Amino acid sequence: MVKSKVILYPFAALVLGVLVTPGAQAKGSEMFVCTSKDGVRTYQNSDGGAGCVPLNLNPITVVPAPRPAVNNRTFSESDALGGVGRRASLSNDARSSADFNATDDRMKILQEELRIEESKLKSLQDEYKKGQPDRLGSEKNYQKYLDRVSRLEQEIMITNDNIEILKAELSRLSQ
Repeated sequence: MVKSKVILYPFAALVLGVLVTPGAQAKGSEMFVCTSKDGVRTYQNSDGGAGCVPLNLNPITVVPAPRPAVNNRTFSESDALGGVGRRASLSNDARSSADFNATDDRMKILQEELRIEESKLKSLQDEYKKGQPDRLGSEKNYQKYLDRVSRLEQEIMITNDNIEILKAELSRLSQ
């Protein structure tokens, strides 16, 4: 009787593990992009509330390698018949197609990032008002106003640099 309890507990743990695992895998496969009020984007595997949208990720496709054909020819015979060259060109075609899809996806991501940076730059420039931003009620001390103007100048410079980097990367990918 004692033996059956020893066997029963691991079996119950195995059954529970099998039943719980698919739910855990499905929950962990969802990703969210969260944008804060400052325009900072973070990627999470849980919904963070306001400003978070689910990320549409394409499923990963795994294709097993083809099995080698069993034949009686020697290596030199297959080379003479062009078998190796033909297999190599087929694998290069598949690889270039995958590279094209990856490049296309990367260009879409970079274009979205560029659009976000340009909108951020426009809002910063609107607030900056060519060096004369409006004083806020919390800036009774003039130094606080100067600090905010300085921060705006730095953010505008950084955003301009980011835009130039994104444009250069997009032009490099399009070639």
